[in-house]
Amino acid sequence: MVNKLLLVSALIMMMLFVSGCTDEQVPDGGQEDISDMSAEELAVVEDLPEGYEYLGAPSLTVEEVQREYVNTSGIVAAAEGLYRSGSVDLYIEVIEMESPEMAEGFISEYRSGFKELASGTRFAEETFNDHSALRIKTYSTVGGEQGPRYTYIWSNDSFVFVVGGATEDYSMLLSLAESTGY
Repeated sequence: MVNKLLLVSALIMMMLFVSGCTDEQVPDGGQEDISDMSAEELAVVEDLPEGYEYLGAPSLTVEEVQREYVNTSGIVAAAEGLYRSGSVDLYIEVIEMESPEMAEGFISEYRSGFKELASGTRFAEETFNDHSALRIKTYSTVGGEQGPRYTYIWSNDSFVFVVGGATEDYSMLLSLAESTGY
């Protein structure tokens, strides 16, 4: 009788433990549900890689996004977070769209605005944080010399994430992109 009581008590404790743990789990294979978050919340990363610092979040309007990326409808809001690693300035821009399909369409339309490079590959797919992202290579003239610049862009739910900066080292951008967790 005592053994049965102990067994039932142990089962109840295990059920309580398991039910408490499942409340903490996040959907989509470990990714946090961001559908109820704002672009402003997502543009500010709290757990930065070592050597990176958060500088602030200047305002970013829908009109600025349309000028810079894609002049399209369906943009709900946008936000920017500024960061620095050593002497390199970096940014995360988060663009909230009306739906996940519109977020994917935003990226496709943005990608279609680039011409192929004379040599080399402009686009590369990379995977991090359980999703794929597009790395875009452009060239910028700095000090009279042309050098590559990179941008990472991907969507999660109805948000488009853009990570870029003034560096030829795309691994710096990748570290910042990974630190978003999304």
